[in-house]
Amino acid sequence: MAASKASIPRQSPPSGGPPVSPLAVPPAWLPLAWLACAVIGLIGFGVTLTVTASTVVHTPGAPTAVATVHVAMLAFLSTAVLGASHQFGPVVAGRRLRSVTAGLITMLLWVPASWLLPFAFATRRPALLEVAGVLAGSAVCLAAWNLSGPLLRRGRGTPVLGLRLAIVFLVVTAAFGVTYAFDLHHGYFLLLPRRVLAHAHLGLIGWIGLAYVAVAEKLWPMFLLAHRPSTAAGDWAVRLVAGGVPVVAVGLLIPSEPLTSIGAGIVVAGLTAHLVSLAGVIRHRRRRMELLHAYVLTSAVMLIVAVWAAAIAGMFDVSTAVRTRAIQTEIFALTMWLGLAVIGHLHKIVPFISWSRMRAAGHTKAPNGRPLLFAHLVHAPAARAAYATAVVAAASGAAGMAGGHVLAIEICGVALAITGLIVIVNLTSGPLRIVANDRRAARAEPEPDPATTTDTPTPVAVS
Repeated sequence: MAASKASIPRQSPPSGGPPVSPLAVPPAWLPLAWLACAVIGLIGFGVTLTVTASTVVHTPGAPTAVATVHVAMLAFLSTAVLGASHQFGPVVAGRRLRSVTAGLITMLLWVPASWLLPFAFATRRPALLEVAGVLAGSAVCLAAWNLSGPLLRRGRGTPVLGLRLAIVFLVVTAAFGVTYAFDLHHGYFLLLPRRVLAHAHLGLIGWIGLAYVAVAEKLWPMFLLAHRPSTAAGDWAVRLVAGGVPVVAVGLLIPSEPLTSIGAGIVVAGLTAHLVSLAGVIRHRRRRMELLHAYVLTSAVMLIVAVWAAAIAGMFDVSTAVRTRAIQTEIFALTMWLGLAVIGHLHKIVPFISWSRMRAAGHTKAPNGRPLLFAHLVHAPAARAAYATAVVAAASGAAGMAGGHVLAIEICGVALAITGLIVIVNLTSGPLRIVANDRRAARAEPEPDPATTTDTPTPVAVS
């Protein structure tokens, strides 16, 4: 037993530093299952946005419009980030999850809740909404406990700190949402006029946005082999975003325009530092840019659109209709900032995890006979097609929200659904092709000749 443990190689973390024990890495099926559910959520978001486009444009507070937003936030973005956290946290912190079984139970609670909750909103069923709230709240508490094993480890840098704070915001956002779900029977929560905006900013920026800002500080340098002279911009990005979001939320809830403005200024400063960090990684890269970085740069453009839309809504004296359009544009642009980043990183993370699993299963050769690489698990033209449809979705959706064009929103929804279909087919068919090729090669090998394998004694000459 001791010999078998000693023979297990230790892996280096993505950007250098002390080696990571394989025992800290969760089994591949756990993050892959989470990420597959997230892509299905992306398809669902596209379909529901297409169906509810008119309502989203003309009556954004209607139950079906709220349901569409929750499909995006829960079934797509939050599912993706939770899945990535179950892989990223243990690997970067060098410490295993508290329980792999708990990670599976979390997924079995979260995924049904992420679909049940939008359905309850759309069909106006408060009792069903409460059930979904309990399931989602239980999943969040279990995830926080499970991820606390690796994330509470000290001295692991800004990425772990940022992800730790993001989980705190996840718990706060979930508590906010569960309270709102049960409050539909009573009404005391309805006294807060901007509760929905506060809830949206806690989830989009505090939970999902902060998690991405933190994780990017490890993934960007890794994928570009960038050795920056300083990581100060990334450090400031995590701290400013984490510090500004609570101020924004409280300012929206009270409501207090000065407090909201102060918090927004802190958040914008953090997001600016995030973009400065991206520029620094690109400037000091030692590897060429690739499709992932097209996603990341387009994502950054959507972040800038979101900041400008928020500025129009909060700083300028405009009509109620213009302010509503600006807020819709901000929320959509923030969603696409994170959505494009998620889709782009899926094309790197999923092959990375699948490659390790396939090599462990004995699949070490590509169809051309060369050693199996990450690139063999992704069909490049399909990946570029997914990027093209994602860009169409981002551009048409932003234009539709800003101008109130139903057709543009419908185009956005169709493009998102097509993007999700391309991604899930592409990322699953790659490993299947390798396995099928190995099986064909095994069947094509000639069977040994019995005449040459029969154990017969060799005659010995006697002089």
